[in-house]
Amino acid sequence: MRPSPQTRTVSILLAESNPQIRTAVRSMLLHYEFSNITEVSDSRVFMDSIRSTPYGVILLDSGIANLDAVAITRFIRSGKMGLNRTAAIILLAHRSDLAFVYEARDAGVTEFVAKPFSSAVLMTRLISALERPRPFIAADGYTGPCRRVGRLHPDIEPPKQRIDDPLTMRHEDVAVIPRHAS
Repeated sequence: MRPSPQTRTVSILLAESNPQIRTAVRSMLLHYEFSNITEVSDSRVFMDSIRSTPYGVILLDSGIANLDAVAITRFIRSGKMGLNRTAAIILLAHRSDLAFVYEARDAGVTEFVAKPFSSAVLMTRLISALERPRPFIAADGYTGPCRRVGRLHPDIEPPKQRIDDPLTMRHEDVAVIPRHAS
């Protein structure tokens, strides 16, 4: 997947504490012709950057010292800083347990990428967040991109499975495959 010319002009904040990963991600972004990249490696510079500059994308390492990625995502989404409330926040996470994924999602993270990751995974999530953004929700208890994912086109039916498949459950004559079964 290649980004469109308009997408490649987006301002990106790359907040990564590991210099090797930071260099690798920067190389990936440059390979895909993203050129407006700001790099930070510590919490103080990160906070200064998000307070002073609007970004279209924030690539946020969950392991930056003195920075809780989930808490800072909630803070950014709250709008108290005035900038970056609607920026796409892609969490580059050291943990990928389900509780942490849900916590990040509920804080307003746009995309979740578990480390180690490939350039294909990162670029797919980045380009998807930019070229097919989900609606931004501001409601009691949640602010961020719409958390609903699923069928984008209600008139297109998903593929059916055989009724006798042990991984399916019968529900009103339609075979439904639970998400956790794959």
